[in-house]
Amino acid sequence: MSGELLFVALFCVVPIIIFGLVEYGLIQRMYHFREVLSHGVKTEVVVVRKYERSPSYGWRKRVAFEYCDASGAIHRKDEAASPSEYDRLQAGNTIKVLYSAKRPYVFAFKEAVEQSCAAMAHEKERQQDGSSGES
Repeated sequence: MSGELLFVALFCVVPIIIFGLVEYGLIQRMYHFREVLSHGVKTEVVVVRKYERSPSYGWRKRVAFEYCDASGAIHRKDEAASPSEYDRLQAGNTIKVLYSAKRPYVFAFKEAVEQSCAAMAHEKERQQDGSSGES
């Protein structure tokens, strides 16, 4: 009986929990991004350091940076970086970001926000062209 429970736990319950946690993280990022789109304040982050995590974490490349919000509070972030970003960035570099005026610890890179806005504008334009051709 305990073998069956172990099997169910390992191959059914654990994957469902992991999937749920991943989905929660993605949904949270989506809401944070929407908040920055609605209430974004421009600033620059300064790269504080870059490092690689230990082998148990898959040698992920990470970049730590900080920025000040309008009240002068300092926010420190630590993000995973692609190999090209990691190689390009050096301590002391600045990157443009937008943070939420409502919750200053929520931020998005300005380049990502601009790309998203351009994609949304393109989609809206495409939909308008499609609906005007149907008349």
